[in-house]
Amino acid sequence: MTLLTIKEYFPPGGLAKVESEITDITYTDRNDVILGQATLPLSNVAKKVAIYCRKLDNGKMEYRAVSAKCPHQGADISQDELKPDGNVYCSLHRRPICIFSEYNYAYLVEKRGEKFFISKSVK
Repeated sequence: MTLLTIKEYFPPGGLAKVESEITDITYTDRNDVILGQATLPLSNVAKKVAIYCRKLDNGKMEYRAVSAKCPHQGADISQDELKPDGNVYCSLHRRPICIFSEYNYAYLVEKRGEKFFISKSVK
């Protein structure tokens, strides 16, 4: 499989009606992923989330949160690498989980001080 490097990251596809805090923040040994707990939109239960980070062309960091479990078979994706095409590929079966690519369902995250929040969608 050939991975493309995208020059533009797409707006977050996940929509949140309200802002919510991500708690239990844990920094990993990788600079592109942070772990936490959050109640994602469309869920009533707090779950482990992975916050993926990318530097934008303007030099600012953008953060996106997704469930730390693959939606296909529930494998932990928090150790899987964010590829240049904006996807994380599940280590169990290589399914792409879109974080910064065109078809993503990741939620935009704001960092304020040392706290992280899933942003309320503007749409």
